[in-house]
Amino acid sequence: MKKLSIILILLQLSIFSQDRTTIYNTGSPPIIDEGHGISINQSMATRFTLSNDYVLEAIVFYMSLQSQEGNLIVSIREDNNGAPGELVSELSQWNHSLDPFNLSGYNLILTTDLCIYLNPSSPYWLRIDAADANTQALWSYSSGTLYTYSQNNNQEGWINNIGQTGASGVFAEQIYENPYQKGDVNFDFLVNITDIIAIISHIIENNLLDDEQLDYADLNSDGYINVTDIVQLINNIIQVQDENPNFTLTDINPASELYNLDIGPSYFNGQVSCYYFGKQG
Repeated sequence: MKKLSIILILLQLSIFSQDRTTIYNTGSPPIIDEGHGISINQSMATRFTLSNDYVLEAIVFYMSLQSQEGNLIVSIREDNNGAPGELVSELSQWNHSLDPFNLSGYNLILTTDLCIYLNPSSPYWLRIDAADANTQALWSYSSGTLYTYSQNNNQEGWINNIGQTGASGVFAEQIYENPYQKGDVNFDFLVNITDIIAIISHIIENNLLDDEQLDYADLNSDGYINVTDIVQLINNIIQVQDENPNFTLTDINPASELYNLDIGPSYFNGQVSCYYFGKQG
């Protein structure tokens, strides 16, 4: 039975590990049946932070069921003055039933069919509550001892601690934004006469650009928008281009399973009927 549990864990890991980034992971617990109590009177949350924009892909946590059956409410919460706050979105809460025959304690929630965006502006909390009065479980202790977590007993409010949190992991896909070229003040991925007109309109105070547009209008990065930028933009537009540019079909997305491979139409011949750029939403 133990070998079967290990095989199932490896299979589940292989399913959601591709094209995903680990944004929070305590690793597996040293002991499954020792941990923080989860019941109708005991809730717990563990805090994690981000360094980039992400779309949530999966949640992993280790739980030891102490009652005959157990039902949990798992959620991702915003930070509220250092404590778990509101849901990130109406989609960021899940009902999860514990399997009494799951000796590994490993639980997986996939969120790839949802568009739950996480940004680095503030911390987040992975929170677990019991869904009913019959549920008694232990959120297995992490091996590390320097995690920030919060507990709520008898609805008396959240109390933060630093130590062994509940063993868990949060996985997501980083959002990559294609940067615009200098001079593309209308953000249409083209630098042309339309952008020249927009910048001139700003200079003569006919139609002012916003702060983000101003950054792209300042072609020489001198902090001013003036005729020098117009001249530079015109030169960029009319300069002679290589008549035979070299194109590449190489996948340059480091988060893709096809990274560094040639993925032109011949690669997918007979496999797809169209190309769609982007995964989420």
